[in-house]
Amino acid sequence: MRKLKKIEVLRELLNENISILRCPVCKKSIKSIKESSVLCENNHCFNISKKGYVNLVKNNAKTIYDKKLFESRSKIYEYGIYDELSKEIMDIVDKYTSKKNANFVLDVGCGEGYYLNQLYSDEKINSKCKLFGIDISREGLSLATRYENSILWSVSDLSNLPFENGKFDIIIDILSPSNYSEFTRVLNKGGVVIKVIPDEHYLKEIRSKIKDKIKKDTYSNKNVINSFKDNLEIVYDKRITYKTNIYNLEDFIKMTPLTSGLSKEQINELTKCDIENITIDLKIIVGKVGKS
Repeated sequence: MRKLKKIEVLRELLNENISILRCPVCKKSIKSIKESSVLCENNHCFNISKKGYVNLVKNNAKTIYDKKLFESRSKIYEYGIYDELSKEIMDIVDKYTSKKNANFVLDVGCGEGYYLNQLYSDEKINSKCKLFGIDISREGLSLATRYENSILWSVSDLSNLPFENGKFDIIIDILSPSNYSEFTRVLNKGGVVIKVIPDEHYLKEIRSKIKDKIKKDTYSNKNVINSFKDNLEIVYDKRITYKTNIYNLEDFIKMTPLTSGLSKEQINELTKCDIENITIDLKIIVGKVGKS
């Protein structure tokens, strides 16, 4: 049997899930999937990429997340540095999808797709979950689609999710912005948000080296947590913190938005610093829709 191309797999996924998609322009249903495009009831047209994702935004926004950042982040993931976080997310997803045979899971700000690809590789989760990944960056999604899988990837705007109301069981939000009005709109009753945010010592070694070049040399997640509490009922939280060996300092430096405002010369100078370990310090919070 002939191996399907990425664009063919994507068309199949779009047709299978057409009932949960909606047009981000007019909010009407998607009516048809063509050879290289998606059409809504009002004939708004969106392109299907040969790389395996659909572009569901009309105007691509500029972003600090470029190809080099995603490539460096992929290398960091390959070193296994975030395996503990990945395992925790898999356990949470497994727990909250145990009561149904078919669950819909959305990763917002999925970037290069590491966590969704990890979920897909788990046979137990894969058998009961349909996985969706969105990001505003085409560069990230181009990397996310490099594996063979049945994940539906799309370029989408966090503030205008291209999905019908109440369709998802879980939203995963890892080190990305949030839009709780959209999250609660697309989640079903009892759906949950798994949010991962930095804690105070996250990448503190890098932060300390550039404290004179950034606006804040300390970090607090208090406001982020308060905003989460205002919108969702927290049902679980956990802090993951440890020091990790440095396999490639340059990759660590290039993978974080902390250094996005630095010049090439400043980046090169930073890579020569005497940093022996990096602190990973993250907080996972799970919130449930239905907060009174």
